[in-house]
Amino acid sequence: MRWRYLALALILVVSAAFHLSIIHQPDDLMVDEVYYVNDARGIVSGEGELRAEHPPLGQLLIACGIALFGDNTFGWRFFSMIFGLAGILFFYLICARLGMNERACLITTFFLAFENLTFVQASIAMLDVFKHGIELRPSRLFGRPAFLNRVHDDDAFSFSKFA
Repeated sequence: MRWRYLALALILVVSAAFHLSIIHQPDDLMVDEVYYVNDARGIVSGEGELRAEHPPLGQLLIACGIALFGDNTFGWRFFSMIFGLAGILFFYLICARLGMNERACLITTFFLAFENLTFVQASIAMLDVFKHGIELRPSRLFGRPAFLNRVHDDDAFSFSKFA
């Protein structure tokens, strides 16, 4: 059982190392980062967000990254990486809760950690990874008493709409 957590930690550490090795590539805004990072800059400067149609939580987290680490690629993308890693951890817990054996849990978690869409979303400052990281957390509660599932799921899924 102990090796299982060591293997999970290894997957998370290697994934974090890969993310950190490419966090500055490209140096400029890409895809929808143009919108979200500029909104986060407005939040940090006190001007507020430019596009109110985007959910605020992701933009606030990007703004926190800018406030903590500066207005650079690391600041923009740091919390995306953290939420991506949290999503991988929660996915592993879901697999374990579903009764998969330890090897299957680790293999599927490895595939999720390094498949292209998940990896890219956790490497750039886009809002999708925040929503998925929050939505995966309550899903690990499958198999608990129904009233607990409902309370936690409703709260977390409602909260995820702000991401």
